[in-house]
Amino acid sequence: MGALDPVVVLYPGDLNEAFAAFALLEAGRCVALLPAGMELGVGAATPGASGASIAVTSSGSTGRPKLVWREWETLKGSASRHPAVAGWRWAAPYDPWSFAGAQVAMQAWVGGGGVLSLSANWQQTWRRLEAERIDALSCTPTFVDLLLQNEPAGGSRWQPRQLTLGGESLRAGTADRIRRRWPDTRGTAVYASAEFGVVMKTSRLDGWYEIGDLEKRWPRWRIVDGTLELGVGPAGWASTGDQVEQRSGLLRIVGRSDQVANVAGTKVSLAHVAALAEEVPGVRRARASAKANSVTGQVVVLHFEVERDAEAEQVRPELERSLRARLPKAAWPRDWVEEEVGLAGNAKRALA
Repeated sequence: MGALDPVVVLYPGDLNEAFAAFALLEAGRCVALLPAGMELGVGAATPGASGASIAVTSSGSTGRPKLVWREWETLKGSASRHPAVAGWRWAAPYDPWSFAGAQVAMQAWVGGGGVLSLSANWQQTWRRLEAERIDALSCTPTFVDLLLQNEPAGGSRWQPRQLTLGGESLRAGTADRIRRRWPDTRGTAVYASAEFGVVMKTSRLDGWYEIGDLEKRWPRWRIVDGTLELGVGPAGWASTGDQVEQRSGLLRIVGRSDQVANVAGTKVSLAHVAALAEEVPGVRRARASAKANSVTGQVVVLHFEVERDAEAEQVRPELERSLRARLPKAAWPRDWVEEEVGLAGNAKRALA
């Protein structure tokens, strides 16, 4: 730990070490949670608000680390204090210096419980979840999907009382697998970011959020060119950087607005291509990328992983037929790569 008055800088190695930050915040200090090697001066110097504040690290859409300050009382106020969750032990794969990691650790701290950092060593993770009697799992949809895919032979007796999903869009195939494996688990999907805090949450696990819940936190919102913007200040607007779809009182997060290919002048949402691919039977996960092309500027490349009990030779033709029927020609994948679609930073789906 090092101090840069009036900010205390902590470099937590796991989620449990974030508890030290909360004690300092309760004492009125300002605390920055940073990854090893990062200095306080990157992205933000000092908190702008009065009173105790916490800084977490966000990569945003640029991939470059930056600090975002949140008021401690506001952050702490978002934690559940329901007696039913008192003493719960939480587990998550998030970096302890990220907003998601700090949020999970703070929930465990407020509830008087504990928190466990998880890794992508799936067999070890299953053993720890059961041995330490974890009550609640907070993670990305990709992380839990990989966890279920790598369940030990013979199964596991462990199942969470609460599953909280965030960090990326929830796709239908993943949601179906979660419900089949843990039908009695209470599920919550959270759309949040370091910059905006919790934007909206829902008990639905179909990828959609109720607009009514969004408006409780953000009365002013709009969709501009498919991207969700939130009202800040008296008349300002800030982009979330996320593409959304709207229908009859609901919003669905599609993917990052900057994940776009330009094919002969036509903008193609790579997240939309991947989401449609995952609706094809036999496709476990998918991601789409853009590749340079001398004729059209770019073309779409689809990376897909098939279910273990499916034959790639049978899945590929159906995948191609389905996407050509549902996408405009510019969005048709021109290259097809069968491979494992795994994790990137902070337990999110790899995009490259």
